[in-house]
Amino acid sequence: MKEAPSSVSSSSFSRLLAGACILAVVLRVGLALSLPEKLYWPDSNWYFRVAESLASGRGFGASLARGPLYPYFLSAILLFSSRILVVRICESVVSALGCALLGIVGKRLFSERVGLLAAFVSAVYPYFVYLPSAQGSDNIVTLVLLASILFLSGQATYFSWRSSLLSGFFLGLSFLGRPSMMAVIPGLALWPFLWKSKMRASFLGRTVLIVILASIATVAPWTVRNYVTTGNVVLIATGGGRQFWYGNSEYATASTTENPEYPPELKEKLSLLPDEPSREKLLYREGLRFIKENPGATLRLYVKKLANLFQLYPSVHTSDVMPGSSVFRVLASLGSLVLFILAAVGGVLVFAKKSPGTMLPPVIVSYCLGSAAFLTVMRYRLPMDPYLILLACAALASFFRWPFGLHSSESGG
Repeated sequence: MKEAPSSVSSSSFSRLLAGACILAVVLRVGLALSLPEKLYWPDSNWYFRVAESLASGRGFGASLARGPLYPYFLSAILLFSSRILVVRICESVVSALGCALLGIVGKRLFSERVGLLAAFVSAVYPYFVYLPSAQGSDNIVTLVLLASILFLSGQATYFSWRSSLLSGFFLGLSFLGRPSMMAVIPGLALWPFLWKSKMRASFLGRTVLIVILASIATVAPWTVRNYVTTGNVVLIATGGGRQFWYGNSEYATASTTENPEYPPELKEKLSLLPDEPSREKLLYREGLRFIKENPGATLRLYVKKLANLFQLYPSVHTSDVMPGSSVFRVLASLGSLVLFILAAVGGVLVFAKKSPGTMLPPVIVSYCLGSAAFLTVMRYRLPMDPYLILLACAALASFFRWPFGLHSSESGG
């Protein structure tokens, strides 16, 4: 019997990856065309208001409630069209580009077949099909974090100043899109310590340090801008205090269907403060006081918030934010369940094989543990789903033969 080729040519890999991207665009645009042209998530109104101000030349405005990345991205589209459908089509292209980046990351960290399988899974993954129609920061944050991991993944075997700096730049952009993404830093910092070779650990430690410093340098201009504008040191945004109090207070329930109300005495204190940074500091203080006085309740809330991230299907306080089809709900829930199981298997395998993919589990765990300090909902997990998909595909690839005769051995570690 003739043996299947051990590897695929570069052109074949590129063609198959392009096919995954085309499939991604078709599915995402198809869903966008089927939905009414309205904003679903409450956050979307804020993003559009700021983006319209930027597009009209009036500037970002005084509110620092959320990160600036998505409003600036959105404003670039609004310069040409204000139709929500056009925004969704542009975001569909962004999401499809993410499929391509995921495929390349998979090839670098695992193998060609893992990369292509991950790209195709990402193309049809229900939540990624939906994200371009949600008009929130999740879609663009997922892309720029993937870009950061892409430039970092190539350095498992060689060092490059250019790749390190670009990885840090895109990592910083992900922070500017959603400040909670900074929770990935401990996970990235662990990567060098997962190698038995002291030389490799030292080599990767230098790389990760450069990446982290470059991400800080990327965020710094926005921090300076905030100080000049408000007279307060605001690293990126002020929404963290609100989310922290929602997740850590006498009124917190960790529910994803309704947010707790500020009690009258706290409302009065907040009303007397002059600006968002001052109110954020008060909310952090109140949340920390609760944690100190109620460690048991804090732990119970923390477990609930962690569980929120891994819901199979989102339970949210706005009833019409997801496609109403029961078929979509079933497919999305089943997809999540299978993803979690296979990703757990893949996580065990990467450590057993000491592959470069060992960078992924610490990043996922670090992000989720850090995010659960605040109020969480299921969609906050979505920037981690590409890496869950990679781990799941690595597990599948270790059990089944790939029909295109792609290279099956893992990247060296």
